[in-house]
Amino acid sequence: MHERITLISYFKSAELEHINSLLKHIEEPLCKVPFGKNVADRKKADTLPYHFTLSAWDIERKEEVLQALSKITFNPFKIQIDKIEIMKGKENSFVLYFHIQKNQELVSLHQKIYSLLPNEKYNPSHFTFHITITIDKDSEKIIRIKDELAKHFTPFELEVDELGLFEIYPAHLIKRIK
Repeated sequence: MHERITLISYFKSAELEHINSLLKHIEEPLCKVPFGKNVADRKKADTLPYHFTLSAWDIERKEEVLQALSKITFNPFKIQIDKIEIMKGKENSFVLYFHIQKNQELVSLHQKIYSLLPNEKYNPSHFTFHITITIDKDSEKIIRIKDELAKHFTPFELEVDELGLFEIYPAHLIKRIK
């Protein structure tokens, strides 16, 4: 059941292959779907590609969001993935993620989107950009995965030249934005 729409980075296959090459050493199943999203089977609903989120809205705002996003333009830019971190998630869970360094292009795009379609959770003044690797309630599992990833991790860049607006969960592409 789709309850939300979310605007994410839509990476090309080369970028996704790089992320997947870092994760190939992980034997435990990974799941990017947060807890508490009225999803019966999180692993089955985990159909969004690796990404970072710029904002999300209730599905009822779909037409308004589509109209506002038609006004968004941006030039391709690069982001720097500089470390692997853990943060608290919903329902006593832990989020393992790739941290993204803020840069002027990313901040500018985020501010444009927020000014057109504000969502306080994604307020540019206190939002941490990240690419979720996995979410789990087992903190020891999250630490094990982080330690394994750290053995193979070096900072890397990804190019952002397209965004995707998706209904979630499971993911259904509504529109690609270049």
